Amino acid sequence: MKSKNKMPTTRLLAEIVAFVGMLLIGFLIIYNQQNVTKIGYVRVLEKKNPKILFGMTLEGRLVDSRGNDNLLFKFKTTDAEINKNFTLFPRRFFAWGKNHVAYTSNLKEIIVVDYKTRKEVYRQQLKEGIEYINVNKEKEEFVIATSKALYLLRYQKEHRNGESKQFLLERIAEGKFCWPSISRDSRYIVCGENNSKENPSATSLVLFDLSNNTKKKFLSEKFGNFSVKVVYRIIYSTSISSDNKWIVISTRSPADPPYVWVSAINLESGIVKEFSTNTGLCNSPGCFISSDKYMFAQGEPEYQEFGDYSSIIDPFRSKPVILDLNTGKLEIVNDVPKDINAYWPIYGNDKAIYFIDRNYQSFVPNKIFDTNIYRLKNKKIKLLFNVKGGIVSYDVISK
Repeated sequence: MKSKNKMPTTRLLAEIVAFVGMLLIGFLIIYNQQNVTKIGYVRVLEKKNPKILFGMTLEGRLVDSRGNDNLLFKFKTTDAEINKNFTLFPRRFFAWGKNHVAYTSNLKEIIVVDYKTRKEVYRQQLKEGIEYINVNKEKEEFVIATSKALYLLRYQKEHRNGESKQFLLERIAEGKFCWPSISRDSRYIVCGENNSKENPSATSLVLFDLSNNTKKKFLSEKFGNFSVKVVYRIIYSTSISSDNKWIVISTRSPADPPYVWVSAINLESGIVKEFSTNTGLCNSPGCFISSDKYMFAQGEPEYQEFGDYSSIIDPFRSKPVILDLNTGKLEIVNDVPKDINAYWPIYGNDKAIYFIDRNYQSFVPNKIFDTNIYRLKNKKIKLLFNVKGGIVSYDVISK
């Protein structure tokens, strides 16, 4: 009797052990997938002949904490005019979505590459020059500003009417726009607009409501009663909170040296807040960490000559700071070591702060420096990647 009962019991135990083992393996796989950090970035390779003004090479790569490092695209600027555009504000020509990256290499074509296949899935030639690209990460919707219009490039889960392309390009508005951002629910596009007849460099802030096809001007290109030819607004970045409560921009007047500060607009009340006294020397871009709090990097070691219009003491290292949009209170993130210059903070889905450390002016491709990418979580700093070359674009790729 004992031997007959022992066999089923042994088999049952073996099945239970195997089942538990499979569960553990499944949990480990899920855990590892959740804890993989993926970073997309564009670096500038050092020129073989630095005396040549154009002809720099840019690489778009995707790396992760498992050690995978994949090339997504590579191109070389072909003339001095294109080189000039990439040198001034190179980060505006790349946008990292959830599964795709969009970029332009010649300022006339919009190109999309798939992360998994590392292959080009969309390419479209435009009649006018591309000047800015941004993205709604979750929905894979890229907003594109050209010299003449505003476009939206939408990902199609199901192709329409036999359409073979994965993306559909739509022309949203006519005009010259800059630094466009699209809301998480894809209802709003906020951007700067250059339409002043008196001064083409002056920038107002406008909002497009795509649900009813309306456009509203929120900030004037003018400051007070000053002539727009002399004193005017210049916008360096835009951002919308996830609940569509706040629009935040970095902005400046044409003062020399430049004094860049944060401005915020409450979409519900229409109230405009200019945080010029405590957010000067803002380094774009920044990001929302909650509905009412905005994080950006502030400071520059080599900056000098602040006027008496500011309470900021110079010079100082760049560090992440958090601005409470309701109270105007500025909180310095003190967990970053003093020997690190923190630029370009990104708040990840894992509630960690990512940022890069670069030498002064290394965003300019003509000045090539190696770049470190860090993560700050639970008051602990970790060096994730050391990039050989100057980074001109990067983002955290979330699952």
